[in-house]
Amino acid sequence: MKALGSWCLVALLACGGSELPARSAPPAAAAASDSSGAAPVPPPTRAAPSPELSAGIKAFDAGNYSEARSSFQAAVKKSPNDADALYDLGMACEKLGDKAGAEGAYTSALTAKPDLEAASIDLSALYIDEGRIDEALAVGRAGLAKHSGSSKLHENLAAALAARGSQDLAIKEFEAAIEITPAEPLLQLAFAHWLNVWHVRGAGVHLDAAGKLAKNDYALVASIAHEYRMAGEFDSCVKTYDHAVAIKDGGEVRTGRALCRVALKDEKAALDDLQAAVAIEPTFAPAHYYLGGRLGVAKRFKDAAAEYAKYLQLDPNGSLAKQASERLKAAQDAAARKK
Repeated sequence: MKALGSWCLVALLACGGSELPARSAPPAAAAASDSSGAAPVPPPTRAAPSPELSAGIKAFDAGNYSEARSSFQAAVKKSPNDADALYDLGMACEKLGDKAGAEGAYTSALTAKPDLEAASIDLSALYIDEGRIDEALAVGRAGLAKHSGSSKLHENLAAALAARGSQDLAIKEFEAAIEITPAEPLLQLAFAHWLNVWHVRGAGVHLDAAGKLAKNDYALVASIAHEYRMAGEFDSCVKTYDHAVAIKDGGEVRTGRALCRVALKDEKAALDDLQAAVAIEPTFAPAHYYLGGRLGVAKRFKDAAAEYAKYLQLDPNGSLAKQASERLKAAQDAAARKK
C-alpha cells in the first residue's frame, strides 16, 4: 500500500493581515494510497502455491522482504509463467525500493495472465508514483476492459487523469469508483482533495462520508480536518480537529484547528491552540510561525518576533522561511517603535 503524500500547513498569515491558505498534497497521515492517490491492491485469488512460493509468502508476511524476494525468484525460475509468483515478486521488489524490478515482475505477471487485476492495479499505481502518466493510463484502461467493476482501477485511472490535468474525466472515474465502493474513506478523501485542488464545490459531501467511516483513525481524522479547511468549511474543520485532538494531542492538529478558528474570527481560541501547540510540540516549526502572526495581531510585537525567530531556527529553509524573515523584521521594527 502506498502513501498519499505529505501534509503541510502552509497558510500565509501576516502579522496583522488575513490568512491565505495554500493548496497541499493529500496527507501522509492517511497513508493508504500512493503519492498521487492511486489505490492499494486487493489480495489476488491464487491456486495452491509451490513450496518456494509458500516460503516467500511466509517471509513477506513476516516483513522479511529480502528473503521473500529470493523465494519468489526461485519460484519464478522454477515456473517462469507463474503469474502469482511474478506478482508477489513485484510486491517484494517494491517493498525493497526496487521499482525497476517491481515493474518487470508486474509486467511479466500480466503477460502470463492478462486478466490479473491485482497486477494491473499495482503496475498502474507504480507508474503514477513515477509520474509516467501515459503508461499508467494504458495499464489502467486495459485492466478496466477486463474488470469494469474494479473500484481500485477506476481510482487509479482517476488519479492518473488528475495528475495529467484532465479534470472532467478524473471526476467521472472518481464517481465510478465511489459508486462501486462508497464505504471506502480514503477514496472519499482523495476525491475531496482533488475537488479542493480544482476549486470545485462538493468536497464537503465526501469529507462527511469519510468522517463517518474514519472512527478513531487519528491520521485519517486529521487529514479530513485539513481538507475541510481547504474547502472553506471551517465549522466542520474545527469539529473534526476536536476529534483528532481528543485522540492524540499534538502540534500539527492544534495548529490546523487554530487556522480554522482564525477563519472563524475566534482569535482567543486560535491563540490558545497555538500556544498549546508550541508547548506540546516545541519542535513543530509552523506552530511558531502562526503563533507569531496571532501575537502580531494582538500587538505583542516583541513576542511575535521571538516566535518568527524560533521558526527560522527550527526550519531555516522551510516553505515559510522567506515570510518569517520579513515578518521578523517587521515585528522587530514595530516593537522598537512601541518603546
